[in-house]
Amino acid sequence: MKKLRTLVGIVMICFVFGALGAGIARAEVGVTKDTILLGTFQDLSGPAAYLGKLATGVLQVWMKDVNDKGGIHGRKLKLVVEDNKYDPVLTKTAFTKLVDQHKVFMIVSVYGSTPCTAIMPDIQAKKIPVYTTAAAVQTMFDPPQRYLFWYACNGQDQGILMADYVFKDLKARDPKIGLCYQDDEWGKDALDGMEMAAKKYGFKVVEAPYKRGTKNLNAQAMKLKAEGVTHCLFVGYAPVYAALLMEANKIGWKPVFFGDYVSVDPKTFMAGDLANGHYHIGNLGLRHEGGPGWKKIEKGFTEAGLESMLNEPLIPVLWNPLLLLTKAMKDCGKNLTRERLINAIEKTKNFDTGGLGKIEFGPNMRKGAHYCRILRADASKKIFVPVTGWRQPSLVWGKR
Repeated sequence: MKKLRTLVGIVMICFVFGALGAGIARAEVGVTKDTILLGTFQDLSGPAAYLGKLATGVLQVWMKDVNDKGGIHGRKLKLVVEDNKYDPVLTKTAFTKLVDQHKVFMIVSVYGSTPCTAIMPDIQAKKIPVYTTAAAVQTMFDPPQRYLFWYACNGQDQGILMADYVFKDLKARDPKIGLCYQDDEWGKDALDGMEMAAKKYGFKVVEAPYKRGTKNLNAQAMKLKAEGVTHCLFVGYAPVYAALLMEANKIGWKPVFFGDYVSVDPKTFMAGDLANGHYHIGNLGLRHEGGPGWKKIEKGFTEAGLESMLNEPLIPVLWNPLLLLTKAMKDCGKNLTRERLINAIEKTKNFDTGGLGKIEFGPNMRKGAHYCRILRADASKKIFVPVTGWRQPSLVWGKR
């Protein structure tokens, strides 16, 4: 009996240690001994499909770079992509498939204020990291939610930054300020920021919303002209911004335009010389500045056969957080879990992107971007030139 008890004890010990070993090998859902399965949803066939293809291209280049260097502690990255068509209902379906069917470790590099807003309750319920969202609304990070990280120019900041520049830098006298915006969470967040600035500077915002997918902005241009708008912020996609410039020209309306960060895009120059000299707001380093971060992007995209995408200035809004994600996953060591990853990301201070833009998170800070620059469009060279250094809005987030 004594020998039997000893044998049973040995078996139990082996079982416990074997189970612990298996647990370490299967550190978390989506993590195996050899792989880390990531998921993403992108608009691949809807109104922002060009951004969806760009995002998947960025992920492809980043994963190749990581995997070619041995992966994350020997684990290679794999990716599952779902098409959400920029539709909030389809986004919820895509999220459910990624989490429950594909069983991904985390969701990476998603965008779109309306789609991302639709799944915020699901993210918290499933406790799955979504890193990062390139969405422009304040609700992505305010109040902070443990499993959701954000990196972009948010609408409120841009509305305030535009007003700051008009009053402080341009020193405009009695300007009439208008806002032409996509009528959803994205545009309404910029309206919130503009209204905050209006209280500070003492002006009234002239609103001209348009429905998502609209291409003809004649009615909006006519309204803004009739109201005597002299300085106008546009929130939406670059091709729609170009359409607004052309409509303004048709009716003889000549304000100073400001485009939001998504308009820092070659498609703005679909308007030709009409885009020249107008301003834009951006939080990213620019390719023509020749920084080391962009040099690395150029090398990676060229090796992947994706040179045509290098004309997209928005690459760093997707690339920068992935650089940090690589470090954070490595900092977790062999025992990679969702909770350990979040804790690692929270330790980020002044992360070096090689001149691509500033990024910082914290325990109660899910807002990764805090500084922007005002840019000016040069239509002859089809580039955007910084006219200010890095700055925060005069009404700083957290103190408004």
